[in-house]
Amino acid sequence: MAIDPTVTVGNLIEIGTIIVGGAVAIVALRNTVTNMKDDLTDLKVEIKKVADVLVKMAVTDQRLTNAEQDIRDLQHGRGIISHFNGDHPG
Repeated sequence: MAIDPTVTVGNLIEIGTIIVGGAVAIVALRNTVTNMKDDLTDLKVEIKKVADVLVKMAVTDQRLTNAEQDIRDLQHGRGIISHFNGDHPG
């Protein structure tokens, strides 16, 4: 097996193409990673907003449950004030 030590124009073009292609790939990947990082940051903010909404919904649900229980209690005669300490309406 013989090794040919000559360098041709085709070899130089091939090496240049590989170097330029590698550089382009690295820049493209860097931009992609930067975009993904920005998207993840935005996603974190949105998830925090969703978490806040879920907490508010849970509080609202508890308040609604309490109001429903109060209504049931009133329907069964519990919680009604039968004597007034002041003027009677009507």
